[in-house]
Amino acid sequence: MKAAKTTTAEEGLPQLPPQANPPPPHKTAEPPPTILGRLFRMAEGYHQRKETNQAIEMYFELVERNAGTQEGRMARERLMQICDDYEREGKVRQARALYERLL
Repeated sequence: MKAAKTTTAEEGLPQLPPQANPPPPHKTAEPPPTILGRLFRMAEGYHQRKETNQAIEMYFELVERNAGTQEGRMARERLMQICDDYEREGKVRQARALYERLL
């Protein structure tokens, strides 16, 4: 025997049953899957693959266009980490150029 479909009163559309297992919430360290979040993850991928120049440009796009967002703040932190790496590696000019661009 089939269960009867329920409909919403206003629209007469079928009502979906509640989910048995709702998806897990996003981790706080990761941005939600928005366009900005996807761009941030793409920049992270470049950074992890040591494609630093591409990562830097993507991070700056996020910082300059979306400074008040979580992704913009996280991108700024990543740029600061790259500056720290440059300084440790003796690449002072590269670090300074990034610092000046971040001003």
